Amino acid sequence: MALPGPPRAGGVRVSAVRIGADEIAARLGLHAPTPEQRAVIEADPRGRSIVVAGAGSGKTETMANRVVWLLANGAVDVPEVLGLTFTRKAAGELAERVRERVGQLVAEGIADVRLDPLESAAVFTYNAFAGAIYREHALRIGREPDASILGEAAAWQLARGIVSASADPRLVELDASLDRVTGAVLTLSRALAENVTDSRDVRAFAREFLAMHDLPIEAPRKRTPFDTFVSALGVVEALPPLLELADAYAAEKQRRGVVEFSDQVALALQICTAHPEVVAEHRERYATVLLDEYQDTSVVQTRLLSTLFRDHAVMAVGDPDQSIYGWRGASAANLARFGRDFSESGEAVAYDLSTSWRNPVIVLDAANALIAPLDGGIPKAPLRPSPFAGDGRLEVSWSETIDEEAASVADWLAERMRPGGRTGALLCRTFAHVDLFASALRERGVPVHVLGVAGLLDQPVIADLVCALRVVHDPTAGSELLRLLGGARWRVGPADLAALG
Repeated sequence: MALPGPPRAGGVRVSAVRIGADEIAARLGLHAPTPEQRAVIEADPRGRSIVVAGAGSGKTETMANRVVWLLANGAVDVPEVLGLTFTRKAAGELAERVRERVGQLVAEGIADVRLDPLESAAVFTYNAFAGAIYREHALRIGREPDASILGEAAAWQLARGIVSASADPRLVELDASLDRVTGAVLTLSRALAENVTDSRDVRAFAREFLAMHDLPIEAPRKRTPFDTFVSALGVVEALPPLLELADAYAAEKQRRGVVEFSDQVALALQICTAHPEVVAEHRERYATVLLDEYQDTSVVQTRLLSTLFRDHAVMAVGDPDQSIYGWRGASAANLARFGRDFSESGEAVAYDLSTSWRNPVIVLDAANALIAPLDGGIPKAPLRPSPFAGDGRLEVSWSETIDEEAASVADWLAERMRPGGRTGALLCRTFAHVDLFASALRERGVPVHVLGVAGLLDQPVIADLVCALRVVHDPTAGSELLRLLGGARWRVGPADLAALG
């Protein structure tokens, strides 16, 4: 995905506000913004702003209307707007919303906006934006710009080859299977990239930590988060050989001319750090930047963005209570650090979007009670119902068995989801129950779409297929072979399986 268009005259043009958010909404036939939304839409075009947007608060609509307000007041041109979010779906929705609003703006003659069909606001996912920087400037750091993206299966295969070819005797001491070591190498390699950490620094940490091995350690009087200090030592002891494998994996990727998504962001940061002219080019190209779901940005993504757009016109939108990517280096504390990361003064203006437009009162009361003890590092207003929200209704059902519960839930949904009616969602605490509930719904004629890979892999026929593939690949896959022999196809009994040894 190439970055759109040649560099333009960058910088926000500031003049007296010609038209306010309320007037724009009225002339476009939109709902008038709330006071909170108006404050966000009309925020200083040149400043750094952080918007804490609660669930269902209309942040996408507000971001689109922010762009419209900037255009209507001549602060920026359409191609000078950069929007970043996490998923292609969210990027598409934001781009479509902006395109629709700009079209209305021009049609109504509200502003002298030149609408070129070949130009549009640049809306990317964070990884796609980093990938575009990498491909455009890879040669500056001695990399191939057309490097292939390594998919999950190919990455696993490459890492597994590195591990299986290793003769390091320390791997035997780990007492772990080949696949488990492979998974650890991939996790460690990606963690190094996501956290902008050199393996040499981690080795130094491991040496210092392991130096405490000879300290007298008493048996703990209570269970600790890591159980015992000794178990922590065991984990750290595994780092040195795994780090060497992670380094070998990184070297082999470079030799083959392939990269992973996490590599693209880290390499884009390397380019921007080493070549200030790349930073200047992007600051010239994009006059204003919108960062969506900012609470889920990782360390390397935050460093890349702050390197590019520090002291630039940036508005970040997020919710510390909706952070879901902590497992890969993201932290909701990013919101609290936004001012320090993006402003020389360390300050940013904070705004709230706290009116939830899609939830009844009972849901918001429960949500506020649940998140009240949480500390996201940044003040957040409690969620408020919209003027049109009802009280909501909570129904509680108790079943003796999981089968009875599945039947009861399926009956409840089937009664309400008649053809042409509304869709519904069913949340399960564990994937082990998904197939049971899905089967009960299908028996009642309710179409079901299971989200998540485990929903498919837990189906017996798929599990048998996966076992067959593992047995063909690895003759020592004993548990998978037992499943196949004892299954419906071969029906080998327990006594015969025991005789086979």
